[in-house]
Amino acid sequence: MPIRSEDLAHLPVVDVHGHPFVNLGALTPDQLIDAMAFPGGGVEYMAKGGVPVTDDLHREIRSIRENTAYWRYALYQLADYFGCAPDVASIAARRNEVVAAGYQEHVRRLFAAVGLTTLVTDFGYPQPPVDSETFRDEMPVDVVSIFRIEPLIADLLKQDIGWQEFSRRYDETIASALTHEGYRGLKSIIAYRTGLDVSPLSRTADQGLQALDALRASTGGNATKKLRDHLLCRALELCMEFDVPMQIHTGIGDYEVNFVQCRPSLLMDLLRFPVFRACRVLLVHSGYPYHVEAGYMANMLPRVYCDVSEGIPFAGHAARRIYLEVLEMAPLHKVVYGADGYTLPEIYYVGARLGRQALAEALSTMVEGGFLSQDEALGAAAGVLAGNARQLYGLT
Repeated sequence: MPIRSEDLAHLPVVDVHGHPFVNLGALTPDQLIDAMAFPGGGVEYMAKGGVPVTDDLHREIRSIRENTAYWRYALYQLADYFGCAPDVASIAARRNEVVAAGYQEHVRRLFAAVGLTTLVTDFGYPQPPVDSETFRDEMPVDVVSIFRIEPLIADLLKQDIGWQEFSRRYDETIASALTHEGYRGLKSIIAYRTGLDVSPLSRTADQGLQALDALRASTGGNATKKLRDHLLCRALELCMEFDVPMQIHTGIGDYEVNFVQCRPSLLMDLLRFPVFRACRVLLVHSGYPYHVEAGYMANMLPRVYCDVSEGIPFAGHAARRIYLEVLEMAPLHKVVYGADGYTLPEIYYVGARLGRQALAEALSTMVEGGFLSQDEALGAAAGVLAGNARQLYGLT
């Protein structure tokens, strides 16, 4: 028998990767599109390139966002949820009514409709950061905090301190976050900065010292990359010391991502280096569109995991294929669901609907092909949607 999305409807969902958001209140149709769209170059991006900001430019950007498969899917799912016509004006109007009647109740109903129970949240974006207590108070689900290392690095670089003090503050800030401030893991977006081609030999303290000195003296020599590579290695060591997972951004992101240097395979030398083999590493986004590499790495490297966020939901109808291609080699218990939601709770809702639907389709294909039994597929679904993330982060 085929597996349908309804067969998974009772399963809880842990979204393993997302960002905090605040109540934006009433939104115009254009604001709703901007808030929910994939973070491609918008009007501000074009203006920074010297393009005149005109009504035509606004229409051009809106047309790009409205004509993606993801947005069309989101439109239909939100129309179904709000019980209105599938056009952005109707959805925005109905949403504004619901939010005005009670924002927290709106989020509660939205998340309950798709079984969302937990958000694993990277508080490093947006900047300046959303107040974590405010976000937790507004969320009707558990919030698990992840500490992003890049804002800390940026802050330390602004301070007139030498390497000994720099490294001490780096270690102590992370240690405090993990032991006293409730953070359950670390995250790096080094793929946005200098890329994932990180030598495991970067872990030596001498590299950090020399790189910071060169950076302060503006003597070049690729000092920024050397410093960031060293600090990533140190973050991996701290994850092992405090027994928490490390998230590493791989694959797609916004227009600033180093797309040539974001492939998961670039991390192979680092993650198979003996010192780092004990670290649990989650390849964020599974490196989409290089997600097959991530699946292979999860098979070869015992403590590497795959998170399917951002490809789901923003790659639209690729969601089923992403699951199938990651699971070509990734063990079933090492794949976790995520959406990379931000700005609005509706992104989390759309992501969970698509994530559940696509997972049912992918597992049904595997059952029909003789790769899984019906019971094994249903067990795998429970793991991908929640159980695997709970195991990875030690959640009850």
